[in-house]
Amino acid sequence: MRDRLLRYFLSWLYWFPIIRHNIACRKSLLKPLYKKRCEDGLSCNEGDRKIIYMVLPETTFSGGLSDRLRAIVAIYKQCNTKNLPFRIVFEPLHLQDYLVPNKYDWRISSKDICFDTNKVYPCTLLTYHASTRNRYQQFVQNTILSYYLKQPYQQIHVYSNMICKDEEYGALFNELFKPSAELQELIDYHLNKIGGSNTYVSLTFRFRQLLGDFKEGGETLPEAQREPYIARCLKCIEKHHDRYPGKKILVTSDSSTFLTRVSEDERISEYTYLIPGKVVHIGFTSDASKQTYMKSFVDYFMLANAEEIFLVRDKKMYHSGFPYRAALLKRKKYSEISL
Repeated sequence: MRDRLLRYFLSWLYWFPIIRHNIACRKSLLKPLYKKRCEDGLSCNEGDRKIIYMVLPETTFSGGLSDRLRAIVAIYKQCNTKNLPFRIVFEPLHLQDYLVPNKYDWRISSKDICFDTNKVYPCTLLTYHASTRNRYQQFVQNTILSYYLKQPYQQIHVYSNMICKDEEYGALFNELFKPSAELQELIDYHLNKIGGSNTYVSLTFRFRQLLGDFKEGGETLPEAQREPYIARCLKCIEKHHDRYPGKKILVTSDSSTFLTRVSEDERISEYTYLIPGKVVHIGFTSDASKQTYMKSFVDYFMLANAEEIFLVRDKKMYHSGFPYRAALLKRKKYSEISL
């Protein structure tokens, strides 16, 4: 009896936050937002029933690029299984500037997107336990998603960063997407400069606002502590070079301060490769230029083309899923390094 009560209690650790957020978000954000869009003239045309993965500038809770991509893949899988039309709305950036349909056409015209809540069911489906190997969370999320998809509305709009099975991610992603011509040109350019696919290894450092580059949550180091911290990270790159002496090291980071220090170090710059451009977090930046967003996609595919992919971590840095998701794209070896 006690074990049964314990299992019942533990189950609510998965069900309750997801359901609570959906109820609260529909009431406080989505319904008022949809009402305003209808008042602005954004009603809907009659058409076939559709399931739409939605990201709007106001829905920052969907997370960063890798979180959104994994949710797209997970929702697409269930729609594909149930033979339901699946579409993607990804604002404020125009996803087709970076990724275009490959084997499945997920595009939708703006005139076919409905915001009338008499005809549309907007809902959220978030992740609270980050491990993709958490089978119970996958069961709960897929069960809730299945419930959403059965709702009797013309369109179901799902706002989500839900997880999917690691072994399915690459194949499903490649059914949905291939790089746009402009993105592919940039990928080819950098692959040629670095020596080709599978000829290099990568290191990713996810500082967030540790080094004072921008505001994005988390700790900000006092200025006196930043230089020693950067020095530790540079030492990590040197040790990695000792481990792979004949290979270039692709270094990616969200900190322009850190990337500048890497480029200015004469010794380290000889065996590292940096992709130029400013990095922004999609969940925190809704007004960047096309080229600024483009760098995140270039980083993603350049990581996916590395022979081996590493995330550098400590208690201060953010546990980014970006390099891990890139590794899944082409089934590359992924490891984490502790500073």
